[in-house]
Amino acid sequence: MPAANTIRQELISPEVQEIISYRPHWLIRRGNMIFFVVMLGVLAGTWFIQYPDIVNGSVRIVAVDGPKTVTTKTEGNLVKLLVQNEEQVMQGQALAFIQSTGKHEEVFQLQNWISKIEQPIINDSLEILLNESFTFYNNLGELQTDYETFRVQLRETMELLQSGYYQQKKKALYTDLSYLKQLQRNLSKQNQLLQEEYQVQTTDFNVKDQLTKEKVIAPLELNQEKGKLLLKEQGLEQMTAQLINSNVASHNKQKELLDLQKYVSDQRIKFQAALLNLKSKTEDWIKRFVLIAPQDGKLFYTSFIQENQFLSANTELFYVQPLSTSYYGSLTAGQNGIGKIAANQDVLIRLQGYPSEQFGYIKGKVSYISNLPNRNDSFLIKVDLPNGLVTNQQKHLFFRNNLLAYGEVITENRRLFERFTGKLYDMMKRK
Repeated sequence: MPAANTIRQELISPEVQEIISYRPHWLIRRGNMIFFVVMLGVLAGTWFIQYPDIVNGSVRIVAVDGPKTVTTKTEGNLVKLLVQNEEQVMQGQALAFIQSTGKHEEVFQLQNWISKIEQPIINDSLEILLNESFTFYNNLGELQTDYETFRVQLRETMELLQSGYYQQKKKALYTDLSYLKQLQRNLSKQNQLLQEEYQVQTTDFNVKDQLTKEKVIAPLELNQEKGKLLLKEQGLEQMTAQLINSNVASHNKQKELLDLQKYVSDQRIKFQAALLNLKSKTEDWIKRFVLIAPQDGKLFYTSFIQENQFLSANTELFYVQPLSTSYYGSLTAGQNGIGKIAANQDVLIRLQGYPSEQFGYIKGKVSYISNLPNRNDSFLIKVDLPNGLVTNQQKHLFFRNNLLAYGEVITENRRLFERFTGKLYDMMKRK
């Protein structure tokens, strides 16, 4: 046997002997086992690792009480800028003056005077005009013509109030009515006495008429009683006429009082109409030549502006951000995967103006899904934003009109293992 081994060694070259005698690395010797362990690890990972199904769509951020823009209604120079950028403003506050032929300060003074007397005038209390002094204005520009028309009515009304004619005439008429009522009461008493005397005289006449028929007294005496009775009837007729004349006089006085009241009422109505017309014209003038804050909040310039700058009509100068508001997302999704979307599913919103790598994304919840597609065969989905415009990185995003974004609706979290086996199952089912 040793001789046989010696012969084999002599037959095998040294190079082959070196290859045969070389012991492989442990990784090669145990490679199958390592590969098997790695494959088990990968399979285990596919069981624990979950990957969500996502439906993509475009999103538009909508504010429930969002910023309101302030635009010019007419062209002209920016005469005066009254607020600074990022200043807190109140609803109705003047922000800027646009060029006009009138003085803005005088128009505001006129508006303030109108606001003081408007409610009392509507309540038919013209006496407020005696307490609130009226200032003459001659620099109202486009408003001057309407103002002069109002002044005519104001002058007529003031003459009525200041002269005291209405009060004196009204007092005199009420006095006359009081006297006439006293006269009517006196005439009524006299009429009652005459009625009683007439009844007595009628009784006497009837008695003497009977006695005459019985030839107890002479007919001449009966005629005398008849004359007395006729005199009593005549007195009653005259008293009735006096009562009628008294009633006519009282009626005429009441008619004069009604005419006087109608005249004052007509003058009041004319003045009310003139006042409300001037108020409307003043408000129209302010809308044209004064920029007013539409709501409370913080004001922002839309561009760089300065006084004496020429502005075209319908130019946006400011927008006012309210102190607090709420937002929601209007997501437009195609028909691909729309059936997977359901209420309360998570939505990740990434705004184009705020890159998600730097600012993060906004979390939302699906709250409503439209049943019918729109013209583009897409479905509208309302997404609630519980945290507002705060991202997952706790950064507050500033809202601007027409903010665009894209959203990812997470419809279902599935394991990778289920995805792989599901694909294989589908392939086998097709065969």
